[in-house]
Amino acid sequence: MKFHLVILLILIMSCTTLTPKKSPAPGPRLTVTEINPNKWTGLTRQNLDHLVKIFPLAPMFFTTDIHIQPQSVPTSHPILTLNTRYAENPNLLLASFLHYELHWWLERKSKEFQLAQADLKSLFFPLPAVAISKSEKDTFQHLIICFLEYEALIHYLNLKEANKILKDLIYKEKIHPWIYKQAYKNYEEIKFIVKKYELMPTF
Repeated sequence: MKFHLVILLILIMSCTTLTPKKSPAPGPRLTVTEINPNKWTGLTRQNLDHLVKIFPLAPMFFTTDIHIQPQSVPTSHPILTLNTRYAENPNLLLASFLHYELHWWLERKSKEFQLAQADLKSLFFPLPAVAISKSEKDTFQHLIICFLEYEALIHYLNLKEANKILKDLIYKEKIHPWIYKQAYKNYEEIKFIVKKYELMPTF
């Protein structure tokens, strides 16, 4: 009886070792191009490559073509373009990268955003003059994008570091200060709206 059990175990182990293991499917990769390359575009690219290696950022690659261009205004469209302002600050570089990727995400979720906008208006309307960026619609879009950026920073870094980055964006960088303040002050209310309309990406 013991002999038969030994033979059975050998057969099971043989079948297991002979079955090839499937390697995980490769995720999307970034194509990064330096426009007017110099040492700062090189450093920015190096730090972006490092961030991609140490954090599982692939779920946030809603566009994979990235330009790094010195002395340019960062933008999401038509090609996601980062400048070299955060060449020596990887955490703010991460925040900037996530922000402009999230513009592409929200573009995919335009129907859901239209529904969410009514709830955001109920929560924040009338908007103070300091709140409006390019337009009322753009302001509500940024309320979602900046909240999701904050949420992603909490996920990839931690709450303490995410709060530090938010503080830097509000008071030092002075980028969408009113909007970023709402991402912190009205975190639970915005999160409810984001989840209600399925606007949360999978990190």
